[in-house]
Amino acid sequence: MLNKLQINNFRNYNTLKLSLQSDKRIVVLYGVNGIGKTNILESISLLYTSNGLRKARYDDMINNKGQKHYWNITAETEHGDFSSGYVRNENAGKRIYKINGKNVRNLDEFRKDNRVLWMTCETDRLFMQAPSERRDFIDMFCDISYPRHSCALKDYEKLTKERLKILKRFCENVANEAISKWLDIVEEKIADLGTQIAKTRSKIATDLEKLQIRNGDFPLFRSKISGRLEEEILEKSNCHELYTLKLKTQRQKDAFSGSTTFGANRSDWVVFHEAKQINAAQCSAGEQKMLILAIFFDFILQHIKSDNRNLIILLDDIITHLDTTHRNLLFRYINSFVQDSQNVSVWLSGADKELFHELKGDAIFFDISRINAGAEERS
Repeated sequence: MLNKLQINNFRNYNTLKLSLQSDKRIVVLYGVNGIGKTNILESISLLYTSNGLRKARYDDMINNKGQKHYWNITAETEHGDFSSGYVRNENAGKRIYKINGKNVRNLDEFRKDNRVLWMTCETDRLFMQAPSERRDFIDMFCDISYPRHSCALKDYEKLTKERLKILKRFCENVANEAISKWLDIVEEKIADLGTQIAKTRSKIATDLEKLQIRNGDFPLFRSKISGRLEEEILEKSNCHELYTLKLKTQRQKDAFSGSTTFGANRSDWVVFHEAKQINAAQCSAGEQKMLILAIFFDFILQHIKSDNRNLIILLDDIITHLDTTHRNLLFRYINSFVQDSQNVSVWLSGADKELFHELKGDAIFFDISRINAGAEERS
């Protein structure tokens, strides 16, 4: 677990150091809005994934008050010290990863022993947002269960961009034999990765529904991945062949639109409220929040005992619109996660310390307002 966290030149922080008590695996960050609570949670997410929970540009993460051109996050764990950082050069920037002070290529070593999941206040609107936001959310689950999923997504995106560049550059000559063969090679790889990505997402969506909590605390739901890829060819024995054929026949259309109009990048994750038999997008804001919490906790419960890696759960300002009953329900589940597994820690943020009263005695509290003012780091 995280024993210490140090942030340098990141967002609104010049330097921040947090030391955690070994017997407290629930951490509450509180303070007025805009003080930097989310920035701390984002820094932790950057130890696990390349672009963090905000999916922001690396240059935008640099503290703009100083003259330095870098940021760095270091976490001390029982497995060693892990560092994730970025240095901006004249022409470009470079991500830097370190383990015990030595440079490594990526954060695979951290991911080997640790998982990070998060929910933010924006997650409340997930069912009202674009399909890409829902894909990102279920891809987070996929990445925990299938560590190569994130690599497949990056390679898929890279190849689709390459294909579109070819189509744009040679839009008048896509029938040319040499160009057509070039596209054939790229599209074969896209079909391989797209099929893999789609099947992983469908497996996770099915498992979430099949193994969901049925104790009455949360609404029941149905879950599936929907799209032309899934509905037309994914379950067919010659899926790969059909996928590549679809890409080939849509070259002119994709060249004109400047987008890949068929594939895993067009899929959507669809959730239905079981009792009401309606799409989650048609539910009230409160019902949508409870559905998201149900799905999030379902996934945690499914993996909490089957995966020996540390699990760090980041919950950024998600209690704001919960009434007392549901807030206490949330805290009860958080406590159960921590008690059921020594490998789970939970970080929460919020403006009002009193809203976390039920966690008193179980959590360590940090007043971020006082920390930023130079007072003691723990309150």
